[in-house]
Amino acid sequence: MIDRRLLGYVEVDSGTLLVGDPVYVLGREADGRIGVDYEAVLQVTSKAQGPVARLAGQPVLLLHQFGGDGSFPVYGEFEDGMFARVVIEFVDTEDS
Repeated sequence: MIDRRLLGYVEVDSGTLLVGDPVYVLGREADGRIGVDYEAVLQVTSKAQGPVARLAGQPVLLLHQFGGDGSFPVYGEFEDGMFARVVIEFVDTEDS
């Protein structure tokens, strides 16, 4: 049995959502490592052929072409009490 719960909302102001481990994109002051520059994200998504792009050299996904900016609900699906998956609804399914 799948138990689906609203986890919260993700706010998007750039038309792009990044999915990945923060260690690959955020800077770390202690190591003197800077994070990914937002200009790199813009360059990748402007050239992308579909709704998912890869950020060069990073094991992360850039999701875009889902209608732009807004507040999108994020659901967790749990199976036998274990967190199994995340669902982000870019389209209001109640109107469908």
